[in-house]
Amino acid sequence: MKSWKPIFIEDSKVPKILSYFAPINIAAIALGPFVFSRVNLTPNLKRHETIHFQQQLELLFVGFYILYLTFWLVSFIRYRSGSNAYYEIPFEREAHYNQHTEDYLDTRKRYSWIKYVRDLF
Repeated sequence: MKSWKPIFIEDSKVPKILSYFAPINIAAIALGPFVFSRVNLTPNLKRHETIHFQQQLELLFVGFYILYLTFWLVSFIRYRSGSNAYYEIPFEREAHYNQHTEDYLDTRKRYSWIKYVRDLF
């Protein structure tokens, strides 16, 4: 599948600022068509954030953010830990699991994150 790519912005203060409000230390974050990174982006980190960009496209951005927060809240209630909740979000599970697979974005089927939802419940 041919996928669109986000615009990468390295050496950004956005992840550092957002880390003050997040349960994890954010190295990079996909927000709309942009990926803001406080570090030099490795191929794996680019792939991870591009997976999130594809997820956002599938859910028209707003749906992604609503589900992301909902999944995080459900996981937080279950695990009582913000960082554990983050790693259990289906969007994160897909991105973390596949960020090392070089051709993943070429072979990824739309809505692939859905198969990681069943692990949440």
